[in-house]
This record gives sequence, structure tokens and C-alpha cells, in this order.
Amino acid sequence: MFKPFIVTALLIASGWTVAAEPPLTAAHYAQQLGVGLDVDWARTERGIREFDPLVVRDFRAKGITHVRIRVAAEPTEARLIHLRKLVEACEHYGVIPVIAYQADEYKNDPKADTEKEVINWWIAVAHYFGQQSPLLGFDLIYEPADKLNHNVASLNRVYEKTVKVIHDIDANRMIFIAPRLRAAPEDLSSLKLPAHSQNYVLAEWHIFPWGPLKSNGKYPWTSGTAAEKAAIRNRINTALHWQQKTGHTSWVGGWGVGESSRLTPTASQMAFATFMACELQKAKIPYAINADIQFYDGEEGAWRSAPEPLLQAMIAPDCEKPGAKPGHHAVKQAVRDAEHATPAAASTVKSAAPSGSSVNPD
Repeated sequence: MFKPFIVTALLIASGWTVAAEPPLTAAHYAQQLGVGLDVDWARTERGIREFDPLVVRDFRAKGITHVRIRVAAEPTEARLIHLRKLVEACEHYGVIPVIAYQADEYKNDPKADTEKEVINWWIAVAHYFGQQSPLLGFDLIYEPADKLNHNVASLNRVYEKTVKVIHDIDANRMIFIAPRLRAAPEDLSSLKLPAHSQNYVLAEWHIFPWGPLKSNGKYPWTSGTAAEKAAIRNRINTALHWQQKTGHTSWVGGWGVGESSRLTPTASQMAFATFMACELQKAKIPYAINADIQFYDGEEGAWRSAPEPLLQAMIAPDCEKPGAKPGHHAVKQAVRDAEHATPAAASTVKSAAPSGSSVNPD
């Protein structure tokens, strides 16, 4: 076996040199994240049971470049071993894994020390992975539990302590922290970030995690009016302004259009998915789609056919070019995509678009 210095000498003599990889920064990491999917491969019994490494291959072939692996319960040896299996499968197929801790198991226990439990959970996970898997990210709290959600000081204290202990174990580990109130972009300003942490701490926020749900008798998205689009752009701009002010990068940990696993997408859903994906990509904010079970049948090991056009719109949307004439762009694209899926899908999308109307009237 060649000794290291002999190998180096031979490389130099032959004209080949190995350039040192520049340190990974949060900004560069965010660029690599691209479009991802939220997965329950380590959270539910079904997700754990159905996981097959070939699923990751299918995800990558579809254009998914990261997965947000949601985890619940204690970090037992069996659970940690399973997490390593998931991470290794992601590394093998070129998909970035992000472990997201669902820290809500203590919310119904008045005696539980939530701060301590969260910190100890991450200490165990950080020690288990050590300095391995450099692209593995840690999303500290999937959504802050009730106790932390109503106490910003406590939430920030948990983040500060957890970031410190993780980076004592691996100084280069990428870490995501989310604000209170379901991680809304409007609450990013409440985060207290460690000084000089721009290169390894990213913010995680949500926008329509389960789609545009009815609120106060109104939906935030109907046909894609100018006012509806402006409201969404304002929320994304809130995150962009926060990024500019703090120098930190952000990531949308999950967004969706609503239930679609066994339903053919409507023209309204297609228009919403396309608009959201286009706006986030235009803002250069990576995002994960919620969630894999709506689009992929783990038991069958295959993509679901009905929501296929919707998934394509969320991964690689057909965005209107600046200055293009507005009109039936989204409806026409929805029909084209649906026709590539099944004839029934096409007829459903066509019927959802009112005659003479436009999904994107602005």
C-alpha cells in the first residue's frame, strides 16, 4: 500500500493535484438543498416498516435533492441505527438528509423539563453521528411545542445551548432553528441567533404547511387573484428582508396544497403549486414539500399517478417569464401535465377550470 507522502509525490509528478475543498457555508449548503420532501421514514411505524433504500433512488431520479426526516420519541439505540441507515441511503444516492426533531412528546407532561429533554435528545444524536456525514443537517425542533411556543426566551435559550453542544461535537454541522407560532416567517425576527453563526446556522420557517386552509371564513387562495398573490409575496419578502438584515440563510421546511394522495389535482391546486414554487425559486429559498406519503406509495415502491402533475409543478414549475402576457398559462399547463398522467386526470383538471375564466387573472 502506498504511503500518503508517496501518493502525493506521484500525483504532483504526474501533473495531477487535488484541490482542497473550501469549507461548507450555510449559503452554499442552502443552494445544494434545492427541492426536498418531508418524510416519515423514522417517525411512524408505517414509515419505518416500509422504508427501502431504493426509495431514495426514486426520489433523486424525480428531482428531489433533500429529505426532511421527521423523528419523534426517544433516541434509542434501535432508532439511531435506523437513522444511520436512512442517512447512508441518502449519501449513496446523492440526496441531502436533514433530521427534524418533533419535540412535542412532553407537552402533556407538566413535570417534563422540555428544555433539558430537547438538549439531551440532540446530544445523543450529535454524538452518534460525530463528525461523519458532513451534509447531514439538524433541524432542532420541527415545530416548537406548546411550552416553548409561548416562551420566546426559553425557546432561544434551548437553541443557544443546543447549537453550542452540537458544535462542540462537530463544529461544521449545519443546524436549522425555527421561530415560534408554527414557524411563521413573520416571527423570524424573534430568533436570537448566536453571534457570527452565519456560516452554520440557518432558519427554518413554514408557509402553508398543509395548503391554503380556510381562516376567518376566507381562503388565502381561490383563483390566484392579484391580492392573493401579493399576500403570499409579502410573506416571502418578510423572510428575504430578515435574511438581508441578519446575513443568515433560510429554508422552508414544508409547504403543500392540501390533500392530494388519492385525488387528481384541480386547476386551482395546480395554479397555487406553480405560483408558490416559482416564487420560492425566484427568491432562491430552498424548500421541502409536505409530504412524501401524498405522492409516493411506500408499500408499492412507486409514485402515485393521480398527483403526479402536482408534484412536477412543485418541483420544476413552468413559470411565467417577466413581461409575459397573463392569461390561461397555469390552466393550460395543468391540462398538459394531467394528460401525461391519465385521461381521467385531464378531464378533471379541464372541468375545474371555468369556461372563459383564468386561474391567473392578474
